[in-house]
Amino acid sequence: MTKPEGGFVEKFRKQLDVFFEKVEYPYMILGFAYLGIFSVQVLAQPPKQIYDALEGASDVIYWIFAIDVLLRALYLGKGFFTFAGIIGFVKQNWLGLASLLLPAFRALRVLRVLIVLRGLKPFMANRASKVGLVVGVTLPILVYTSAISVLEAERGVEGANIQNFPDALWWALASVTTVGYGDRFPVTEDGRYIATILMLVGIGLFSSLTALLAAWVLGENQKREEEKKQADAN
Repeated sequence: MTKPEGGFVEKFRKQLDVFFEKVEYPYMILGFAYLGIFSVQVLAQPPKQIYDALEGASDVIYWIFAIDVLLRALYLGKGFFTFAGIIGFVKQNWLGLASLLLPAFRALRVLRVLIVLRGLKPFMANRASKVGLVVGVTLPILVYTSAISVLEAERGVEGANIQNFPDALWWALASVTTVGYGDRFPVTEDGRYIATILMLVGIGLFSSLTALLAAWVLGENQKREEEKKQADAN
């Protein structure tokens, strides 16, 4: 009885290996589609029927990623139910877990950016590519997502000074760089939650950018020194 069961489990794991390998790029498309749907809902302000249809489409994408996380848990089998298995699962799938748990709260809708980043996971193969994505992709997406999220929270609220996308984008840029001119600022609780997340994440992203530039400068200097040593030796 053990052999057939073991054979079934092994076959199931091999099928999941093939599945995980093939779905990464579709996931990237789904991630950007998720953000696109949210953008249309906020910026275009479509009629209720269209808005609800778009919300249904975003829910479908959300649950596709949820099923993916479930399949990755099943892939571990009995190993998932050990302490080491759970810790390992969280380490390997923290981005997928965060993208499912955090954006469920309305005030954290800015973290829909995590859904997009989950789709970019196949490009995070090494530290250099991760830093490049942080600087070249994550930062622009974070600013954009924060802008439409705060616009959704602030628009139509009495006393709010962020009522259109250009103002929201200006506020997001000023906040993520920690400049904070103060001419545009959120007045709602949801808007302030978004601002807090944006400023905290912005500090981390710009720290990453600084570290990347420093490493590049040091690497170039070291390269020149090695070339000079080789030239002197010859």
